Amino acid sequence: MDEIEKKLAVLLVPVLGANSPDEIRPELSLVEDLGAESLDFVEITYLVKREFKVELKIGAIVSGATSMNPEELFVDGALTEAGAATINAKLPASGGRFKAGMTKADIFSALTVADLAALIRLKLQEKGEQNV
Repeated sequence: MDEIEKKLAVLLVPVLGANSPDEIRPELSLVEDLGAESLDFVEITYLVKREFKVELKIGAIVSGATSMNPEELFVDGALTEAGAATINAKLPASGGRFKAGMTKADIFSALTVADLAALIRLKLQEKGEQNV
């Protein structure tokens, strides 16, 4: 785990009801494996803003922080091939997990701790912060 993933694991312990940061492994899905619910994401985005000084909006989380227009990412509520390729490129730990045809809910459910850390890293890079 890198430093961002370690800090994130510590932040997620009380939100997700874990016993220790060791239970918050990078490969685990926030929703499917760790049981995060929509209200948990409100708290998570607040904690990320407080700890890392970056703002993660739910829409940016679902889109993998791409700069693509929503109509390029999704057609009739389904992720496009170009959208899937872009999100997978932005979130290298995804291993190609995001596929065309996925809904926003599918993407949200598949996000892992490593994906969230990657989004934080991207936001820090946008701010010009080094060592991320």
